[in-house]
Amino acid sequence: MTRRNWLGPLVGAALVLAFALPGPNARALDKIAGGTLGGQAPLWPIYIGIHKGVFAADGIDLSLTFAQSSPSAVQQLTAGSLDVLMSVGITDPMIAISKGAPLAIVRIIGEAAPYVLIAKSDIKSIKDLKGKTISAGTVSDIATYYIGRMMEANGLKKGDYELQSAGVAAARFAALQAGVAQAAMVLPPLNFKAEKLGYPTIALAADYVHDFPFTCMAVYKPWAETHKDALGRLLAATTKGMDWLYDPPNRQAAIDLLVKVAHANPEEADESFDFLKKIGYFERSGKVSRKQLDNIVAVETSLGFIDKPLTADELVYPGITAVRD
Repeated sequence: MTRRNWLGPLVGAALVLAFALPGPNARALDKIAGGTLGGQAPLWPIYIGIHKGVFAADGIDLSLTFAQSSPSAVQQLTAGSLDVLMSVGITDPMIAISKGAPLAIVRIIGEAAPYVLIAKSDIKSIKDLKGKTISAGTVSDIATYYIGRMMEANGLKKGDYELQSAGVAAARFAALQAGVAQAAMVLPPLNFKAEKLGYPTIALAADYVHDFPFTCMAVYKPWAETHKDALGRLLAATTKGMDWLYDPPNRQAAIDLLVKVAHANPEEADESFDFLKKIGYFERSGKVSRKQLDNIVAVETSLGFIDKPLTADELVYPGITAVRD
């Protein structure tokens, strides 16, 4: 072998190593312990952030722990077992903060409630529910409040219908199927399954309630105090994940990702994509509305879950949370 011939492979190997090894200014990814509730479509931007490299591109290594319920997730965050809740019902962190928990809301994730009211095939509208039973959550479940608003907008008041507490959406649908209720408040993709079984959608909560958000990202403040830069990058990357989802060329890749990562049914993943886009589910600006926070505080106070004055500024993280009026 000539000198030219054996030198070539050595130079090539050196170049490979130069590109493969981190440079002197490269830094390790910031590890963040994230939590959320089990779910499929509402966690789309988070799945995108993790599996499409969006978080890593902003220097974030996010691990995700799934909690069994919103109160359980908030308890783990309050205990410091988690750094941040990536997506959780907004009322539970609010209630915890009102009781002195060292938490803060840093972003809205779901702006519109994805609740869907389904019913027996002979019920065509909300007005047909007069004298009927609706399978709902517990008395403290915010879904029960949504039902009240929807009924009121159609001329039905308390006493015109009966609410039956049945826990989670799957249990509510089971009550409808068993015939002990004539309607049920559920979440996607159950409404798509229900339609195929002859239980039509008669109303969407998002068409009736627009004055407060649905889910949020909440943070453990002691952790945030020493990780403000990482938290800021996490927030920015979450917005990028939403932008990726809404970019038309990414539609099929997003559906394929949900099927692979969340084990979603392909047809239901496709329907969920259109549904969430239709109701404007994701809050894409990254800004929290002070007015909307005040509205939901008023609701929770009226229901007796917050027992002392609480302002929007007490709920957010100053200097981190982007707030708008």
